[in-house]
Amino acid sequence: MKKLFLFFALASTVAFTSCSKDDDDTDVIIGTWISEASITPDGGSTTTYEDTWVFNTDLTGEYAETTNEEVDFETTFTWMKSEDSYIVIYADDEGTDTFTVGELLGSTTLMEGDNILAVKE
Repeated sequence: MKKLFLFFALASTVAFTSCSKDDDDTDVIIGTWISEASITPDGGSTTTYEDTWVFNTDLTGEYAETTNEEVDFETTFTWMKSEDSYIVIYADDEGTDTFTVGELLGSTTLMEGDNILAVKE
């Protein structure tokens, strides 16, 4: 009888872990978006241009423009969702942009109007 009592006592002390809710409600824009282009003139060396947007969960972000991996320009921004678009307000009076998120050939794209600006990394 003692063994049965011990068994039930131990069984009742088993800790149950609850599954935390998945981050399914994280906004699709959160993450790093990259636009890259390379130009190689006849007989010249290749120049690579890259624009990077990083959208954070706290509604802030960073934007940078680089040429051959050297930073030409960088700034921070805040962002907000407005219906199906995202409004980005750059620091230092650099203006605003309105983006949407699309899909092209299996890649998630950052769009400005009908133009693809970047692909999600």
